Amino acid sequence: MKFRNRFLFTLSVMLLFFTTIILLRQPILDLVIRKAQEKVKQRFGATLIIQEAGFLGFRDIYMKNVILIPPDGKDTLFTMQSLKARIRIGKLLKMQIGFRELVVDNVEVNLVKTDSTHSNYLFLFKKRIELDTAKVVNSDGYNERFKMLFRKVNDIFNEDITIRQFVINYQDVNRREMVKIPELFFDGSLFQSSIITSSLEGVNLWVVKGKADADKGHYDFAVNRIRGAAYALPFFDLIDGFKVCFDEANVKFSADESSDIIPVNGDFAMKNLIVNHWRISPDDVLMPDINFHLIANIATDSIQVAPGTLFRLNKLPINITLSYNRNPEQRITLDEGFTVADAQDLFSSLPDGMFHTFKGFKASGELAHSLHFDLLPKYPDSLSFDSQLKKKNFRILEYGTENFSKMSAPFSFLAMDGDRPLRSFVIGPENPLFTPYDQISDYLKNTILTSEDPSFFNHTGFVEESFRESIATNIKQGRFARGGSTISMQLVKNIHLSRNKTIARKLEEALIVWLIEQNRLVSKERMFEVYLNIIEWGPNIYGIGEASHFYFGKSPKDLTLAESIYLSSLIPHPKYFSYSFDGDGNLKPFMANYFKLVAGRLVKREKITQAEADSLQPIVHLNGLALQIVMPLDSVPVDSLELEQLQIQ
Repeated sequence: MKFRNRFLFTLSVMLLFFTTIILLRQPILDLVIRKAQEKVKQRFGATLIIQEAGFLGFRDIYMKNVILIPPDGKDTLFTMQSLKARIRIGKLLKMQIGFRELVVDNVEVNLVKTDSTHSNYLFLFKKRIELDTAKVVNSDGYNERFKMLFRKVNDIFNEDITIRQFVINYQDVNRREMVKIPELFFDGSLFQSSIITSSLEGVNLWVVKGKADADKGHYDFAVNRIRGAAYALPFFDLIDGFKVCFDEANVKFSADESSDIIPVNGDFAMKNLIVNHWRISPDDVLMPDINFHLIANIATDSIQVAPGTLFRLNKLPINITLSYNRNPEQRITLDEGFTVADAQDLFSSLPDGMFHTFKGFKASGELAHSLHFDLLPKYPDSLSFDSQLKKKNFRILEYGTENFSKMSAPFSFLAMDGDRPLRSFVIGPENPLFTPYDQISDYLKNTILTSEDPSFFNHTGFVEESFRESIATNIKQGRFARGGSTISMQLVKNIHLSRNKTIARKLEEALIVWLIEQNRLVSKERMFEVYLNIIEWGPNIYGIGEASHFYFGKSPKDLTLAESIYLSSLIPHPKYFSYSFDGDGNLKPFMANYFKLVAGRLVKREKITQAEADSLQPIVHLNGLALQIVMPLDSVPVDSLELEQLQIQ
């Protein structure tokens, strides 16, 4: 009897509970919608309209004509014709919306930018003032944040989803771009969708297929371009002109959120990836075959890309470990390295659109590279940095488009002013103003080395301590404030490469320097000789032969210590030499500090005596055509024809 009464009581409670849900479900849904509308209005100032919403049966919900209008009431941002879903009752009771099945028809997102100050979507990225003034620091661990995000992803892939006609349009004064999903189906396990992309370059058709196991946290997707050329994907170029496209992409990803330290594993592969950005290269960069095997661990206070992580670019396998820790203090460490038994694997793996001078280059032997980076962001000067490329039985079999040993013999040099070619001249005896190494004042040679690259004759193209100091300085100032170029790097940049300030050019520069220095393609003495004969010393004044006559009316071998120190001061800003002089043709007082600094360094390096430094005065006497620029006769500037005549004497 007691059991029967208890059963009847429980059944009555359950019936009452479900009856209450049935009776109150519409008011609860209306309340949830009103809360969503109020939140959108309060946070963004926008208007969310849902013209009709209700239930179909016990758990099926529908919505019709959902519209999101920006705060200014112009250019409707979002419209959805209809939505049908099987809701999770438990979430609805918590004033949340969660679905088991979802069917969406005719969604259109219109992103409109009429000018630099007005768009219909930027309001979404503006935080409320009250949020800024009452900001709460999120003290959750990285693992908890990842779990929260990963659970949301798993919630999505726990649903059956059907989407028909989903369109995102972008429009501004210069372009119209679009992503359209005619259909998307997911049955809780298998995923399939077609996607049409339209950019300024053209239209592509893609197919996306995959599998998802939300319970185990495993995902496997493939994207293939099946129609259209390698047209740029839409919207990416809004990121500072960035362009990207590919033929095929595959992603496998899994994570286990059951432990405190979350293991994450992934495999990513791409075929014929094309990227273009002015900071990378002026040309499209093509990477035919990219593979990335990721092993990561996410803990409370750290994120680690663990040993075993491998990035493969064509035939080049690169091992990577990376970690970020925030306790007991912020710390970033990176270790990267590769080893190739056939050096040609490195050079044949260099992406098209970068490393133009290596096209057709062939080599043999073994190569091994390693890089170590360890930084405490609060203490930039503590940076540890080490990078090495080692060789074994390495030989250059054939140069490509550029002969990296051409400096060892006379060659024609093209002087540039930015991207503008000025004139070309021969670096060799047939040029009457070319000055051989032994005909240049030792004062000048020692002064230039002291100012620009003191260890030039001892290093192999790179000075790691200078790199380390440059990186630390740039971190402290939050901008690119200091470079770490050696004379070898400056030569390679000016003789073998374009003037584009890109990542591609810097990497290419480093590789060419390594080849020249490690393989002794050009002697150090010849490199320094070339350097002194090609660098700019004034407006359209190139080489020490021209410079010594232009400023002092004498040969380079006769330059004094003071004249040499003055000439070394010109290298960073050669076009502005006249600012160093007053109206009487005397050096301005601020130059005295530079003279004292350089002289002190020369004494430490035992290149001059202390007596020479003590007797040095910051005084030079201009005797060449430079004097007419500093002190123009009758205020008439020097005739450009005179400069030209000087250069061909």
